[in-house]
Amino acid sequence: MSQWPLKKFDDFSNDVIVVDGLWGSGKQLVSTLVGGFDRVEHFKYNPDYDYLCAASHLQAMNTNATVTLLQLIAGRNQYYNLIGREVNLRWRDETGPRFHPTPFKFVARLFSKDGEAIARTIDEQNIANNITTHCIYPVASPIVDAFGDRLKFIEVVRHPLHLVTHWSRFLEPSRWRRVREINLTIDCNGYKVPWFASSWAEKFAQAKTFDQALMSVDFLSNWVIDVAQSQKNTESKFHFIQFENLVLDPENEIALLGKFLGRSQTKGMKKIMRQNAIPRKNIADGPKMGQNYRWTALEKDEKVYSEAMAMIHQQGSADLVAAFTKTITRYNSIWKGPLAKFE
Repeated sequence: MSQWPLKKFDDFSNDVIVVDGLWGSGKQLVSTLVGGFDRVEHFKYNPDYDYLCAASHLQAMNTNATVTLLQLIAGRNQYYNLIGREVNLRWRDETGPRFHPTPFKFVARLFSKDGEAIARTIDEQNIANNITTHCIYPVASPIVDAFGDRLKFIEVVRHPLHLVTHWSRFLEPSRWRRVREINLTIDCNGYKVPWFASSWAEKFAQAKTFDQALMSVDFLSNWVIDVAQSQKNTESKFHFIQFENLVLDPENEIALLGKFLGRSQTKGMKKIMRQNAIPRKNIADGPKMGQNYRWTALEKDEKVYSEAMAMIHQQGSADLVAAFTKTITRYNSIWKGPLAKFE
């Protein structure tokens, strides 16, 4: 083992914006809106950040290696962004040109030059990374260490009730065990368990799919609340967005987001809002767009809420449902969103 620590020398100084949240919390919407601010890159999914933070939390990597790799990956990604090396041309992808505020400029990067001038432009104009991560807010300390004052960390929170359906579909073996589901997992006697469930892996492995979803959303929702209430992440580099408030009153939430980022909106913001069907009359309404989410106008929020709650009571184990309803009460006491009135 080397006696010398790893280090990223001569790092970039541009902002690093991270949009995180649980699966199904609405990160794609927020990440797209972030890309509508001045000198912010179009968002992209890069699971490397998830892997590194989770592996560090599980003590599978030391902090020095984790922080250095995060810095290397962020710098490489941003430089590659500006020279067109990672331009996504898939028409159906939210990270592709169809959903970019200025698609022609985005595609034109395929013909751009590389070199030190591009690196200087990133710093001189403070062109921000726009990174989307998954479920890592409670273990984000390596990201804080890696980027320091450069970091702008946005955590998207959503009412736990509406996450369970999404999670129960995703954790179905036909989906969860697909080869293309490239998530960091642990081996519990041959059973695939998500990394965050390492401390209760056997319980996860032995549960039915719907109970796995209930346990996961319950555990992660409380973990996010615990960290948010602690002294650890009270610094100005963190900002919370409640999904329900965002889709019902986007103007206010986007204004707060711009203040947090210290950036003004571009002309493309209206296009982004239109594509994502915000503002909405009902939280469950949504756009006819995207690869995975083809929503249309649904029922009133109260009916959707009551049906989701009835499904949880019907399909979930009684002890897990009881714990989950307490988590809903806890969530509502902190983020008093528009669904709290239905509790």
